[in-house]
Amino acid sequence: MNTFRRMLTATLLVVAAHPAHAQDRADRVLVDSLFASLARAHTATDLPAAGTCAGRSGSLGRLCSGLIAARRSEFSKTSDAAISAEALLRRTVEEKPDWPDAWYGLGIARLQLERFKVLATEGPLLPLGVSLVAGAGNAFVRALQLDSTLIGAGEALALAPFPREGASRMTDRLKMLRHIRSTMPLSPAARLNIARTEREVGNPDSAVVMLDEALNHGADSGVAFLELARMLYKAHRPIEGHDALIRGASLATSAAARQDYREQLSWVASAEEIRTWDSLPVAARSDWLNAFWATRDAKEGRGDGERLVEHYARFEYAVTNYRITVPQAGRQKFITVTAASDRVDLAPGPASQYTTDGVEQLASQDPDNPGIPASADYSGTVGESVPFRQFAITQDLIDDRGLIWIRHGKPDIMLHTTGGYAEEAWQYRRAGEPPIVLFFKEANFQGTTGASTLIPTIAGTDGIAMQQLCGQLNGMCDQLQPGSLLGESGFASAGASTTGRGNTNFGTSFAGRAGNGRRGVMATGVPLQPEQIVQERDRGTYNIGRATTTDAFPQTFAAPLDPITQIYGLMRATDGAPRLVVAFAIPGEKLSHVTSPEAAGRPVYLLHIQVLGANDANGKRFQMDTVRQFVTATPLLVGQYLTGYAELPVTPGNYTTSVTISQPDGKGAVAWRGGVRAPGAAPTLEISDLILGREGSGVHWNSGTSAIPLNPLNAYDKGGQAELYYQVRGMQPGQSYDTKLEFVARGEENKAPKLRLAFTDIATTARREVARTVNLQHLDPGAYRLNVTVHGPNGESKSAVWLVIVKPGEKGS
Repeated sequence: MNTFRRMLTATLLVVAAHPAHAQDRADRVLVDSLFASLARAHTATDLPAAGTCAGRSGSLGRLCSGLIAARRSEFSKTSDAAISAEALLRRTVEEKPDWPDAWYGLGIARLQLERFKVLATEGPLLPLGVSLVAGAGNAFVRALQLDSTLIGAGEALALAPFPREGASRMTDRLKMLRHIRSTMPLSPAARLNIARTEREVGNPDSAVVMLDEALNHGADSGVAFLELARMLYKAHRPIEGHDALIRGASLATSAAARQDYREQLSWVASAEEIRTWDSLPVAARSDWLNAFWATRDAKEGRGDGERLVEHYARFEYAVTNYRITVPQAGRQKFITVTAASDRVDLAPGPASQYTTDGVEQLASQDPDNPGIPASADYSGTVGESVPFRQFAITQDLIDDRGLIWIRHGKPDIMLHTTGGYAEEAWQYRRAGEPPIVLFFKEANFQGTTGASTLIPTIAGTDGIAMQQLCGQLNGMCDQLQPGSLLGESGFASAGASTTGRGNTNFGTSFAGRAGNGRRGVMATGVPLQPEQIVQERDRGTYNIGRATTTDAFPQTFAAPLDPITQIYGLMRATDGAPRLVVAFAIPGEKLSHVTSPEAAGRPVYLLHIQVLGANDANGKRFQMDTVRQFVTATPLLVGQYLTGYAELPVTPGNYTTSVTISQPDGKGAVAWRGGVRAPGAAPTLEISDLILGREGSGVHWNSGTSAIPLNPLNAYDKGGQAELYYQVRGMQPGQSYDTKLEFVARGEENKAPKLRLAFTDIATTARREVARTVNLQHLDPGAYRLNVTVHGPNGESKSAVWLVIVKPGEKGS
């Protein structure tokens, strides 16, 4: 297709059939020739000469000049050409409302004005207060109503951005798109965007059908499968959605597909995970992505695929409720604390590399992400054979609240101001960790509504807003201590006592106005010191850092069990079969029990135990689910622990492993460990995880040859003994191997070990168990890391474990 229309002859037939909708035959030839010239242009110097429109008076001359100006605006860094084009084409449609080409050009001009953030003004099919994008869509629809063969208008309508008004301004647009998809030879990219439009207006099932149609017409497989995954999840078809997501990862070879997958990951991934993704060969991406989500399931003790279902539910909620409201001036950018990767929409081919004198190439490279153009906000292409190719096709991003929502879900506590300046406070409770407390305020530019931007602290905000956020609920403003900086509000909190960074025991009250209202003051009216101000903001910054670099989908329980767990990667000594071994100790006072006649009236502790392991390389999942009854002579008291173990056979590899322990009354907890090595055949020397056991602990693991004592607490009386057990593989029979044990005190990693032991053995087999009793009498009470190093002719291997020495009689001994 070398011209804007499918075929010039076909166009002339349409003109003859619809004389009211077109110019006369001579004028028609001029317009078709002009469109062909515009389609061939790749730089501003390729555009038709200024004299092209000479001698064409009235509406036809304005149409000719306006179309050239609209194309020229694509190569420009200023809005002059777009403003000129819009003025010329607006007057043309006012004079000739039945000319489809004029409406098409006007729609393009409006999208170019959107690109340059020009304020929308009232005009034809653009009511006052309506966005330029919506007005452009209206113009394209009108052009297609007048001429249903106008392929360029069809492509532009399909690929135009979604208006800031949302579905309320897309009724006519969607109706027209449904019509032309079956009557017009649209590009694969246009068909894909029609599917996106169906999704945006809330028709996920129709979107899936149309996306399948786009794939059949040759749409980018990587982009299409990622879109298909989102649509299937929205349509509550998670199994198919998961398959589409994983399959598409190995098909994401184009720049657009790579960027789309990278953006989706960036909503939850860490910076290190993003770097890993960027470095992966295409063939490895499906396994890695499957592991990315599977290990998150395992970490939280979740069912297969639960985290991904939750992710897409959060994503849809955030897009619906926290999308940035764009002012009429166009896409408003602002500084935000959090960010996914900046969205870049690309299409392959020369259309994404248009340049002109002094204009930066759109395909300039981002040094941190080779192959992805930098700062190409408006780099979408609209086909290779239409006269207008480049305009804004990015979507509006969500604000900071949406980004936090995607990472952490619905807060446990949400407070917001009513009236005046918009502010919000969110709190996420985390078992065994300080809560995450976050504050948001209204962004400082026109067009944004709601508290959209993260701030470290509300100290210094309006006093009424502060009272609304903190005065209602104990524990919300944990960051505000006595003497916090409160700026002009003069409010001060009382009754807070810090128990850890970002974690306080708190009873909130406000002392009313104190001091002069212009300095931070304590409740007593004593001015704050500079270090107090810094500390206040540091706490807020710390919480923002936690929230924006982690993600979570924690299970909730009626009460925590607070187990102490050890998770080991080991193998059966008899056959070398790998397994994950979990040892646990639960504080007796945390557990509920029942009495049973079958247990002769003794206390019975019922535990539901689930062990999950997800392979870090490919996401393959292993699971053990069991219910166990523990009978004791008397109820367990404070300082006593219920201990046990479970083992899960797996295949060799590294695993994210969790154990979920719960009781029928809703009490429970999840403990996890990442990177647990389940051993396999070792070509070089390799040592397993270390078990520190204690004789008399009452719990043993059967290695296949021996009963290995366990001690989930890893705590020992001063002067006691530890039973050390580990496995070594990859040894060479007949060779000598040196083993070194070093006990290093916590915080003294750069100092000499407190205790060092060494011995030498001759290997008799390639694989062996090592069990030794270690006397601890030379270690004072405290925490220590035991480092074990094995060295031989074929290499060296290390492993480490933490233990605690306590005074006899102390808790944990």
